[in-house]
Amino acid sequence: MTHRIRLRRPWTRETFCDGLSVHRAERVDVPDASGASEIPTGGDVPGQATRSEYHAIYRRHFNCPTGLEAKDRLSIEMAPAPDQRFVVRLNDQEIGSSDSLDLEEEEGREAILLPVATPLEGQNLIEIELRSEVASDFPRCVAEVALRIDAAV
Repeated sequence: MTHRIRLRRPWTRETFCDGLSVHRAERVDVPDASGASEIPTGGDVPGQATRSEYHAIYRRHFNCPTGLEAKDRLSIEMAPAPDQRFVVRLNDQEIGSSDSLDLEEEEGREAILLPVATPLEGQNLIEIELRSEVASDFPRCVAEVALRIDAAV
């Protein structure tokens, strides 16, 4: 049996332009429907060129679900699959990235599953880092993110 715990809010989002933090939002939803107009462009940041690399890091804490069994399989599910470069970390350990998956093979997939290899802690931190090199394409997490529990049979 599969159980999904949606990780909707509250997330924090920090946006960077060429490595410099340019915006921080303390309470955002994921999927993130906010507009890019609230995020400064490279031309808005003093001393920055207009051709800039943007990345955003979304962070959220969550508790370990009760009733987990040792043989339950845990994963982070993102639907739809990100269409930008990404890295997903759980408790400071990378669990998946666009480099570790063949995105061309994954293209068109409704969701991706990133297995969680280590047991969850009492308090956990998930981080989703997204990157874009196109000024009009600000990195936003538009996927629904969930902790997926596939119960042992």
